[in-house]
Amino acid sequence: MLKLCLLLSIILQTDGLKILQIVPGFTNSHVLFNYRVTETLKTLGHDVFLLTQLEMNMVVKGVLKKPKDVEELKVPIHFTNMMKADGLKVFQTMMFNKGDAYDLWWTGQEFKDMRVESCEQMLDVGSEAIERLKSEKFDVAIGHFHDLCPLGIAKAVNVKKLIWITHGTSVYDFTAIQMGLRTFPAAVSHPLSSYSDDMTFLERMFNLFWHLSKLDFVNLPQNLLHEENDVYKKRKEYTDNEDLWDLSQNVRVLLINGEKFLDFPRPFPIGISFMGEVGSKSKLNTLPAEIESIIKKAKKGIIIFSLGTVSNTTNMPTQMIHSFVESFGQFPDYEILWRMEMDVPEAKKYKNINLLKWLPQKDLMQHPSTKMLIGHGGYNSFLEAAQTGIPAILMPLFADQFINAKRAQRFGFAETLDKLNLTPQKVAYAMDKVLNTESYAFNAKKLSKMLNDKPSKDEYAILRHRIKLAMSPREPFALKAAQKLTFIEFFNLDQLILPLLLTLIITKL
Repeated sequence: MLKLCLLLSIILQTDGLKILQIVPGFTNSHVLFNYRVTETLKTLGHDVFLLTQLEMNMVVKGVLKKPKDVEELKVPIHFTNMMKADGLKVFQTMMFNKGDAYDLWWTGQEFKDMRVESCEQMLDVGSEAIERLKSEKFDVAIGHFHDLCPLGIAKAVNVKKLIWITHGTSVYDFTAIQMGLRTFPAAVSHPLSSYSDDMTFLERMFNLFWHLSKLDFVNLPQNLLHEENDVYKKRKEYTDNEDLWDLSQNVRVLLINGEKFLDFPRPFPIGISFMGEVGSKSKLNTLPAEIESIIKKAKKGIIIFSLGTVSNTTNMPTQMIHSFVESFGQFPDYEILWRMEMDVPEAKKYKNINLLKWLPQKDLMQHPSTKMLIGHGGYNSFLEAAQTGIPAILMPLFADQFINAKRAQRFGFAETLDKLNLTPQKVAYAMDKVLNTESYAFNAKKLSKMLNDKPSKDEYAILRHRIKLAMSPREPFALKAAQKLTFIEFFNLDQLILPLLLTLIITKL
């Protein structure tokens, strides 16, 4: 009877929670993803308060719209060294190029320093803001795992129950270790690699290096942890001698952006889950008159070409632009809707190329005239193509876009382009292959049906359950013992070394 009452109290407790959602981010895609999570939480009946941090130079006009009826406290990032803000611009340029080892290292160091400074500014939000958040008496905090500082904010406002969410579609090693989950590099490809789950000897070797290297670029390396801890411990109003890593051990649930079906197979404990689609289920918006007129001109359909909101298309190399323009000109029966932030004089000779500074991509992907997406492999575009059954050509630029392209190829609905080796012939060949080979459209529709065929009609069932899990007073599902294991203990190196030492001692006697 006591257990039943406890269960009922948890269920009732999770109907209409007060949630503090902490959003540190440098890019539009980070904040946009969090806004979609907010919309979903509102749909589930929760009261959400947003604490949002964003580097204002990265805001793209028209992209970010705060969810309706949600209170938001914005914490703008003001970098003391303009080189850090410029570092974002260098990064936007570098993603179109190869980027040598020094470029990657330098960008990683800049990002690390930027994250430390933005963490410091988040913690310095002010006593008035902290007291206001305390007075809200939140039930749970949801932190976007960009760094560990949301943990400090949650503790300062007396929120003890914590959930991590990731905008990325993979679990990075540092995040996994917090939750007690270890990676098997022989079968789990690193999120920044371009490998599948079936690797050759050399791929396994390089994949192991990726996992063990603690790359500064996206992973949360030890030096960042130590620097953020120094920032955190200097603020006596936050700390009781514990550090951010200690606080991370209290996170009960990790929610990953995206659909489990789209990832390579990997076992997860119940506390780590893909959350599925997030965002409001509003009806499709009416397309702007300019776009409607373009669609009406199309004889065979439209092709969407967009490289996301992080990449600045004014940095596209001349050869890349030339390759796409000349290939698009070979398909006059298709209208090309190209999201481009600058004028392209070369494109004016082809009437089917339409340059637009903004595209309502989500609405266009569900339009019956859309025949193909050409994108960068960002997860939002990858997910939209999979859900709507639209075949794609992906040209990964950086980060997890390479592994997303591998995921799309695995399902047989996409081709990939090498950004460093583009010609009009190669682009046109890929376009002709995807548009005129039936298997791509067939596999895209097949994947769309698979994603919609779920065991529960409640599309938010997983999210509902994991929030209840986070509110549970006990944590028998958490990998507490595994969280304590050292590298040596996890791989049983001590048990391997001991017999070896004994053997050496005996042979010398």
